[in-house]
Amino acid sequence: MIKFFRKIRQKLLVENRFNKYLVYAIGEIILVVIGILIALQINNWNEERKNANEEKQVLTSLHANLVHVQKQSKQFLEEENQLKMWIINLLGINKEIHKNFNQTITDSIFKVAVWDLQSDQPVFNTYINLKNTNKLSLIKSDAINQKFTDLELNQSKLKAMIDDRLSVHQIRIDDILEKDINFLAIVSSSVKGIDISNEKSTNYFELIKNERVRNLLGMKLALTQDVINFRMVLDKNISELIYLIEKELKSKQ
Repeated sequence: MIKFFRKIRQKLLVENRFNKYLVYAIGEIILVVIGILIALQINNWNEERKNANEEKQVLTSLHANLVHVQKQSKQFLEEENQLKMWIINLLGINKEIHKNFNQTITDSIFKVAVWDLQSDQPVFNTYINLKNTNKLSLIKSDAINQKFTDLELNQSKLKAMIDDRLSVHQIRIDDILEKDINFLAIVSSSVKGIDISNEKSTNYFELIKNERVRNLLGMKLALTQDVINFRMVLDKNISELIYLIEKELKSKQ
């Protein structure tokens, strides 16, 4: 093909038909430019198709991880609410239970209400990995990107609240376990092979009447409610992201 066009140019020059040669040369240049533009456009189409496929894979991976994370989130919320109810019942301030009802406070019940604490958070492995490899930039949806920004902020707030509760628990509330009860009786419910028959028992009913103990448990109750509130915000954030990603994936089918 190149030899063919070269022969035409040489023939025009030999015949001294310069004007026609000039028109031909300009036309040849235009054809080359058009060819380059077409090649660039095809390359852009291929790149856009490649990015679209990668974006779909990223969204699919995120969706799968978020569904798993949502299960974690709801499990943690359930455990927090159970702890909240244990504390309320231990303090005898559950308005749904008759005031004359006398529940038995065992070592295990007291341990759950006073000692237990849920400090885990949902783990967003896929999001973290994609962020570290800069793959999140493939997501074109502004709504999804904004929700992930909100997710990071809400997760940071939750972590700060959990850390605050843990700090207060270690400094103040654990004081009950050290000074007011027989701790060996507490651990006997979870550590097998312990004989506490000769250990001094704790009168939990009298202990719960102590104003200092009630105030400390009240602090734990308030902090636990704050953690629940932050967990609920994060859980809602996760649900909204799942919905947005499902919607985006459906639009790409």
